[in-house]
Amino acid sequence: MMNNRGRFAIVDGVRGVAILLMFVYHFTWDLSYFGFSDADLFGDPFWIGFVWLIVSIFLSVSGFAFALAEHRGTPPGARIRRLVLIGVCAGLVSLATYIVDAHSFVFFGILHHVFLASLLLLLLRSLPSSLLLLVGLVCLAAPYLFASDTFAYSWLLWLGLSPYPVLSVDYVPLIPWVAAPLFGLVAGRRAVQAERLQRLFIWRPEDPIGKTVRLLGRHSLLVYVIHQPILFGGLWLYVAANTQSKFQLIGAANSA
Repeated sequence: MMNNRGRFAIVDGVRGVAILLMFVYHFTWDLSYFGFSDADLFGDPFWIGFVWLIVSIFLSVSGFAFALAEHRGTPPGARIRRLVLIGVCAGLVSLATYIVDAHSFVFFGILHHVFLASLLLLLLRSLPSSLLLLVGLVCLAAPYLFASDTFAYSWLLWLGLSPYPVLSVDYVPLIPWVAAPLFGLVAGRRAVQAERLQRLFIWRPEDPIGKTVRLLGRHSLLVYVIHQPILFGGLWLYVAANTQSKFQLIGAANSA
């Protein structure tokens, strides 16, 4: 039987894997920003696929977790608190990235998407799974069918229907990405109904690596918010310290 209390380790574990992949991607971005790497994160198919994988996991798991919350009857108050927290964190990400680079700041990244997608799932939760799948497929096709200059205005870029590239270090528009939480919701519904999958919900990692990955996933929002200030800030301090040391050496050489 499916546990109706506590968190599901399998969900946190999958989130934790996505967090680890995110560490790799963001640290590579930081290295590129400071000139330590020449990785083409926005043009190399490998890195494009890498970030798509990360976003797909995060958003699919959010839909899957939504289905589990529906099944367990999670109180509305808990959902509202979570949404408010996600919204606040999304705002902090936008503010921080705007301070670093106003031209490519995160105006609609993955946290913004999770916030809006969660609201949409609340509105669509009564729909049958077959219809949710159809909506998801339409969203996947929409950029090819409905992209237009009409959606190229800055205040409409969050929709994802602009035919032009969008400059942002983290851009996860509603379309087509909302298909991932929709598909995750359908998968979650099927999982709680499939008897052969019930053992997934009672799985608990016993090894240190598994426990660590689960811990990262359990606190994914906190980790998401603080990891870049730590990684980026650490590299900035390293560069600043080395730059100062070079100036000191040059000054000493000149005075000699």
